[in-house]
Amino acid sequence: MIKYVYAIDYPLGQKRAYLEWVRTIADTLQAPAELRRLASYDNFFSASPHRIVEFEFATLEDAAKYFERKEISHIFQAELPAYAGHIQISILKLLSDYSTPE
Repeated sequence: MIKYVYAIDYPLGQKRAYLEWVRTIADTLQAPAELRRLASYDNFFSASPHRIVEFEFATLEDAAKYFERKEISHIFQAELPAYAGHIQISILKLLSDYSTPE
């Protein structure tokens, strides 16, 4: 499993605008078949990062195909920077270190 994790800070006083924008793009982000799961979290203490968004894929190839889609690429390259003050992206691979054998 591959997970892309976006750590996002809202510009000062712009949380509401960010959330309104997210409602307009949610269906587009969730539609592609390559995406296994999409989840978002707000920082409980309103500290940085303000929001974490996780995109889960079966393979790195699926993730690449997803982010190369024209409509997805446009959201992250053209729109997100207008609604986020700071963005950090991590790409994680699931390991079995802590898994218990079945």
